[in-house]
Amino acid sequence: MNVLHVSSECYPFVKVGGLADVVGSLPLEIKRLRNVDVRVALPLYKTIIDRYQDQLEDLLNFTIDLGAKKNVYVGVKTLKFKGVDFYFIDNLLLFGSREQVYDYGDEAERFAFFQLAVLESLSRIPFQPDIIHVHDWHTAMIPLLLKTKYSGTLKAKSVLTIHNLAYQGVFPLSEVSAFGIDSNPAYEFEGFLNYLKSGIVSSDLVTTVSETYAREILTDYYGYGLQRLLRSRGKQFIGILNGISYHDFNPSTDKLIRHNYDIETYQDGKQKNKAALQDLTGFEFPLDKPLLALVSRLVSQKGMDLIKRIFDEMLAIDDFYFIVLGSGEVEYQDYFLGLMGRFPERVFVKIGYDDKLAHQIYAASDMFLMPSKFEPCGLSQMISLRYGTIPIVRETGGLIDTVQ
Repeated sequence: MNVLHVSSECYPFVKVGGLADVVGSLPLEIKRLRNVDVRVALPLYKTIIDRYQDQLEDLLNFTIDLGAKKNVYVGVKTLKFKGVDFYFIDNLLLFGSREQVYDYGDEAERFAFFQLAVLESLSRIPFQPDIIHVHDWHTAMIPLLLKTKYSGTLKAKSVLTIHNLAYQGVFPLSEVSAFGIDSNPAYEFEGFLNYLKSGIVSSDLVTTVSETYAREILTDYYGYGLQRLLRSRGKQFIGILNGISYHDFNPSTDKLIRHNYDIETYQDGKQKNKAALQDLTGFEFPLDKPLLALVSRLVSQKGMDLIKRIFDEMLAIDDFYFIVLGSGEVEYQDYFLGLMGRFPERVFVKIGYDDKLAHQIYAASDMFLMPSKFEPCGLSQMISLRYGTIPIVRETGGLIDTVQ
């Protein structure tokens, strides 16, 4: 069997959220456990670090029409990583010159190009997938394209995994012209082009990332308007709990932390890694006091308002220390920087993401904060458990399924 995963993110090449971790580990695990030729396609972003960019090999190039834009360049580069073939779709204007992964005014066009380029590539390479597994809105038009524009050339079945229903890829209807397909009710929702709705309607199977979240998004409260469509899929919509790579997240072998430890050396390992975290950040705190951590996107969904409501009071009363790593909405970034300004000896904040620092925080901390308003699955709570760090979570979504 041949399987192609198509995603906007994949660790270690490009990571904004948990989507990257799942797509980075799931294909490797499938290949290890099953006799499956599994491959991955993703955009070639400027932000992919040089040591991977330098290993890329040119595979082919061609042009496609993108609505009224004719002869748009497509380059395909390839890299074998841990036994899996990765295809990187190259276009300098749409991906290769952008300083960040998302949040541009032409997102509809960028990801229309990416999806079309992936499908056009399949007629030019010696790999024909039996299943195309797409992830989130960025690739959710592919199932409809397989049933319409490419029905005569590609026979693959499609699977859509919803990692977060709140992000649907909603654009003016006129943007659908980029795909070069006839009018179809599958992609229209409330007068707009809705990428994710198209995938929900057109995929052969729809999955999401935990059983509890699968039940939640069938309700009006969590369904973001798509609950009736999800209900209509019946047994073709299921929740499958995400997991983490026990190889990448293993405190006994993790090369990104200063001191390795296991269940037998846990207490000593925590103390040594607290000292190492002090060296790494310059944040001085007593090693015998509780260290509370937050590694997260700083957005409303992750429960930042709950933290804002109580943390000044908590820091004034309780004797603990707090470290934050993340980025997101300016409101919350400013709040945490202000919190550090008000409690400089108790709070350390770094805006941005640093993989090495994140691992060191998991290894050093005593407790991990994750008060999400809703959480499709969440990986951070599983990582913290793996490192012997107690997760403090809100009872919602995948947090219910993973934290007892």
